[in-house]
Amino acid sequence: MSFETIKEQVDLLADAERRRLMAYLVAVEDAKVQGHAARMREKIEDNTPGRWFTLEEVEKRFQLNDGNA
Repeated sequence: MSFETIKEQVDLLADAERRRLMAYLVAVEDAKVQGHAARMREKIEDNTPGRWFTLEEVEKRFQLNDGNA
């Protein structure tokens, strides 16, 4: 299966299924890449305001607003 086909199939997933897929991919990465879980934990625990985006900033940056704001 090509990467493009996988992307197309992911686009068809319901929200809950997509979240399960994301959790699975993170778990795979944690298991295969030494130190990945520790690096992710450090990033999540970092409360430095300049390193985080608000939800509005993420929506704008990734063009997630469908015009219904």
